[in-house]
Amino acid sequence: MQDLGAVGEFVGAIGVVVTLGYLAFQIRQNTFQLEQNALITKAAAVSASNVALRETRQSIFGSDDMSEFFLIGNDNPGALDEVQMLRYRLVMQNITEVMVDIYTQTAVTKFSPETWATQGMTLVNRVLGTNGGKWFWSTYGDNYPVAFRDEVDRILIQSSQGR
Repeated sequence: MQDLGAVGEFVGAIGVVVTLGYLAFQIRQNTFQLEQNALITKAAAVSASNVALRETRQSIFGSDDMSEFFLIGNDNPGALDEVQMLRYRLVMQNITEVMVDIYTQTAVTKFSPETWATQGMTLVNRVLGTNGGKWFWSTYGDNYPVAFRDEVDRILIQSSQGR
């Protein structure tokens, strides 16, 4: 009888070990799947930002009028008439919202810092560093999150100091 009890304990112990091994395997699979989902989500976020930026660019280069007043607005926004100024402001807002998106993805989701450094910071300098960009930022910058405003201000100050 004692031998039968020992065999039962041995079989039970083997069952526990097999169950623990199976659980460990399932946890590893689940972790791998979660990591893959996170990468897919980050890639989709990059794609969405790039699509938004391409659409804004296309609205500019796809129209002679838009191209003209975008260039004039970047140089001297005061030279635009009321309708052109509205369109210029909306284009600047679209571009800035792409910057916010890239910045937020970098800060919140641990998106690749390289993306902000190569795309976001470059956009800040190229777009908000123009005369029209400075006008837009000084007029509408307070519509954006504080951390983003601080980052943009830091970039623009560094750029103006030649760094």
